[in-house]
Amino acid sequence: MERTFIIALVGLLLLLSPFTSRGQDRAFSPYHAKVQYAGSIGFVSAGIGRSFFHEKLETDLFVGYLPEQIGGDHIWTAALKATAVPFKAIPVKALDWQPLRTGFQLSHTFGDEYFIIEPRDKYEKGYYGFPTAMHLYLHLGGLVDFARVEKLQRFGLYYEVNTSAEYLISYIQNPKYLGPGKIFNLALGVRVRL
Repeated sequence: MERTFIIALVGLLLLLSPFTSRGQDRAFSPYHAKVQYAGSIGFVSAGIGRSFFHEKLETDLFVGYLPEQIGGDHIWTAALKATAVPFKAIPVKALDWQPLRTGFQLSHTFGDEYFIIEPRDKYEKGYYGFPTAMHLYLHLGGLVDFARVEKLQRFGLYYEVNTSAEYLISYIQNPKYLGPGKIFNLALGVRVRL
């Protein structure tokens, strides 16, 4: 099942790659690499991605790692992210600021202790209610691009706040127990245009 998930993620990214993005800055390809700290993909993650539709949509494929010292176990995660950029960037001196970027992330955590379909031999029906290996996240954030900074034009810094669908549903059902500080995660990252 895990192998199928990875093959599907890579296939989706490669399937989208032949389409051109008209109007993008010709100095850079539509492809980029990212390194991210936190944000529900692991303590640190790295990914590759592509921009579409005049840079109004980004897709990324990430692999993240959470070390045992932080997470209690070595945890590997793969994630497919889609981010929409609904507004034009705002020029701020030599920078371009995208104040609103929003999207979703589908992630898979690897390991025998995680499942997509609840194993009937371990748990009674409905014990968990949600899969422990597969998660859907919603994110909201922004990006600062070093568009007019000599030798840094390829770089951008981004920030995101995300929450999983499971956390959001649980919060709605039980707001007294789960506060916003328990359901939202912060991600900080660097994007490098290739």
